[in-house]
Order: sequence, then C-alpha cells, then structure tokens
Amino acid sequence: MLRPAITCPFALISALALPALASCGDDGGGDASAGDSTITSASQGATTSTTGAGDPTGATTSASGSAGESDSAATTTTGVDSTTATAATTDDTAASATTADTTAATTAATTASTDTDTDTEDTGEAIEPCQVEEGAITPIPSDLLFVLDKSGSMSMELWDHDKNAQTPKVTRWRSLYSVVEAVVTKFEDKLHFGAKLYPKIDAGSFINQGACEVTPGVEVPVAPNNAAALLMVVPGPDVAVLGGTPSYQGLKQGYTYLNSLNDGLERAIIFITDGEISCDDPPAAAIAAISDANKKSGIPTYVVGVDVDAQTAAQLDLFAAAGGKPVVNGDYKFYQTLDQIQLEAAMQKILDDTVSCVLPVDPDPAEPDLFEIWLDGAKIPKIADCAQESGWLWSHEFNEVTLCGAACSSFKKGQQVTAKYYCIAG
Repeated sequence: MLRPAITCPFALISALALPALASCGDDGGGDASAGDSTITSASQGATTSTTGAGDPTGATTSASGSAGESDSAATTTTGVDSTTATAATTDDTAASATTADTTAATTAATTASTDTDTDTEDTGEAIEPCQVEEGAITPIPSDLLFVLDKSGSMSMELWDHDKNAQTPKVTRWRSLYSVVEAVVTKFEDKLHFGAKLYPKIDAGSFINQGACEVTPGVEVPVAPNNAAALLMVVPGPDVAVLGGTPSYQGLKQGYTYLNSLNDGLERAIIFITDGEISCDDPPAAAIAAISDANKKSGIPTYVVGVDVDAQTAAQLDLFAAAGGKPVVNGDYKFYQTLDQIQLEAAMQKILDDTVSCVLPVDPDPAEPDLFEIWLDGAKIPKIADCAQESGWLWSHEFNEVTLCGAACSSFKKGQQVTAKYYCIAG
C-alpha cells in the first residue's frame, strides 16, 4: 500500500507534473526579478540616450567657447555674444531638463507596466494542478507456498525446453528453477512466496540415504520481498537433485505450515511434480489432505505436472480436482507442461488467478478529481464500467481502486502501478 506524506507543496515533484509546474506556489519572486531586469535595461537606455543627445555639461562648454571667440574678435559685440551664450546655456539646460523628465516618465511607465504584468500573473483566474506525490501501490498479497518435487528424475530426465532442435536439451530441474526464479523475482512485491522441498535437500538416491525423508516444516517461510532468500535455499539450476517422490509428506508439511499463519491473507499451494507418488505414501491420503486443506482451511492447491506420463496424469487429475483449482476446458484438470514454455504459461495462469487487481489506496487523495493511475510509466484512463472498458475505477470511494480489462491483465503480467496525488498550488 502507498503511504506518502501529503503536503502542498510536496517535497517530491514529478517530472511528469503538469506544464504549470514552474509557477507552482509562486509568490511573485520570479516575476519581480524579471521586472527588475526590464527596469534596469530601460534606465540604462535612457541614460545613454540623454548623454549622447545633449549633456548639460557639454552644452555649457560649447556656449562658453563661442563667447570667448566673440570677445577676441570684436569687443563691441561682447554683450551680444554674452547674451547669446547665456541664451544658449539656458536653452541647453531646458533641453536637458526635458530629457530628464522624459527619462523619468519612461522609467515610471516601464515600472508600472512590469508591476501590472506581475499582478496579473499573481492573480490569474486559473491555476493548473501542478504538484504531485507518487508511489507504487500494491494489491493485498496472498501467501503462496511452492511445494517442489526434487526427486532424482528431475535432474536425470532431459527435455526440449524451448521447442528448438538446434539448442541442447536441459534438465527438468533447470527449467523448473528458471521459472520459479522468474516468478518470485517479478512478483515478490505482489505476493508472499515460500518453499517446501521434498524429499529433503540432502537426500540421496536410496532409502538409507534419505530418499524418502521430508524435513519438518518448510525450507523457506513465506514473506514479502522474499526472492533472494528463496533462491538461496532452493538448489540451483545445475544441481543434481536426488531422492524419491514422497508427495503426501511434502504436501502435509506445507498445509500444516500454512495453517499456522495468522496474517489474515489468502493462502495457496503450488504443487509441482514430474512423477506419481512413491515412498509408500498412500495416494488416497494425499487426496484427502488436499481436499481437507481446500474445504476446511480455505487453502486451494494448484497442481502442475512436468511432462508426466499417463499413469501419473490420472493421479494428478484427482489431486487437482480435490485442490479446488482445476484447469477449465483442458485435456487435464492439472496443468500438464511438455516444455519450459508451457511451464511458464501455466505459472502465468496461476498468477492471473492469485494476483488481485483490487488495490488499496492509502491515504485517501485530497483532490480525488486530480488522482491518477499509471501503469509502467503510461497513464491509464479512469472508466465507468469495468466489464466493458479498460482502465481503472474507484471500487470503494477514494480508498480502493480496481484495474479493469487490459490494464488488469498487464498488471498480472508484472507491470508496476503508480498512483499520483495532485493538489492545487495555493
């Protein structure tokens, strides 16, 4: 669930915020700076123009020079020259004063114009929503426990994992490990994963080597963000796993563990095997345990076969029917997989059934009309009808959304959902 601290303005501003971001929360400081620049430029232009057109000092000097020359040429014209000089000085002084008044008027007009522009921006009628807090939102997770067959046939049997005759075949165990690795890595933030292995990790090929022994409890308890811990315990893709197929014991330990959890989450087992039950484990007891877990404890079991033969397929059909999650309209009630590609497809169908498209929103948005949902960096539309449209809608007003149509499908394939909380700057 998303728990951002909602303030306005927010500390975190998204680069995807609306175009008015630059003016968010603006107190006019930015506009005043621009206004000052305009005023300074106008003043400098006026000053330069005044000095070039008729500086008072320049005018007085010119008049004095004319008077001096007149005195030297004819004494009788001194009075006239002096009068002329005085008049010239007076005219230049008046011109200078006029120019100064013009400069002041221009400066004042520029200042007034700038102030008017600033006021217009500060008191604009429409301010776009421009601030956003964002974070990933996740569905309410389920507890999923892998119950994995690590019997010797998983590492001894090779198969054409990629339907390509030009590439070498690989072990079933390598394919199983690769698929589990991909699933837990991609979905660890949406589901809580754990693992139960049967037989025990260090089992050998014979009874006296622990081939039919199952360790009590689980090897990896379910937990959020558990991929690294799970992959550290499950034997790697190149390990030659050994042992028999004590399926009933492995399932029984898994159900006992899940029944001990009190986290209030949905629980399920993904049971994967390549052979029928062995080690004197009675199939009827396994079917009864699977059925009880489903009907009495609400723990369904998804059953996946790794290229199983007809006899094993008949047994796994019974397991899948008892587990409450049979394949609909398929050749089998369990997921029969003949290569790694089909194994991946089976896992995706199981994830489609376990990953919820109902997402809690916490806290409620202060501006619900500005709230947005994005899927892998693309905004998806708000819709009115989940049955007919693709997008999102409020399934519980302002604290729960549901993804619909293609948006839900994309989410179940691992795309990330982001909620964006906008507010009006003020």
